[in-house]
Amino acid sequence: MNPMGAIRHAIDVTRSPASVMTAYRDADTSVNSVIINYVAVLAAIDFIGTLLGDLIFYHSAGFAVLDAILYYVLGIVQVFVVGFIIWKLAPNFGTNTTQVRSMRLAAYIFTPYFLISILKIIPFLGVLVILGLLYGLYIFYLGIPIMLGTPQNQVITYLVVALIVTFVVYFVISFIVGAVTVAAFGLGAFGI
Repeated sequence: MNPMGAIRHAIDVTRSPASVMTAYRDADTSVNSVIINYVAVLAAIDFIGTLLGDLIFYHSAGFAVLDAILYYVLGIVQVFVVGFIIWKLAPNFGTNTTQVRSMRLAAYIFTPYFLISILKIIPFLGVLVILGLLYGLYIFYLGIPIMLGTPQNQVITYLVVALIVTFVVYFVISFIVGAVTVAAFGLGAFGI
């Protein structure tokens, strides 16, 4: 999948998640392909939004580049970790799935976040990425039975457990980005 194909696919996921997940449930791909050809492309949107927003509003090229690189790399890692967790939790909820399906579902969960992260160009609008995460939760809810084949009576429990883990991962990654940025540039990088 080329970068524009990945972006078109991401838009399709946000417009009609159930039909896309149904169509691609058994697609022949690998974990590497999902991460490199889809997640890495979408994470570049977050990179661009973060970089430009930091350059415009914080006027520090070093801070902007480091912050954007960290969000890019950790965004990819976050999707991988969440996909791995979804895969490992699956047997506890009557689900027999593959790592590729779990990784694809994790990628779809974070798709709205990556798309809306372009709003980070204007930092105070960057908080709207929370809307992308919330929509990702809806995609997750739809995707558990479609992508993973989880029995309907286990979907909510699986969602809640995986959601808790997902939020922990998200906040840990945000903490790491903040800690590294403060360590590298001090609080002055934030205008404090």
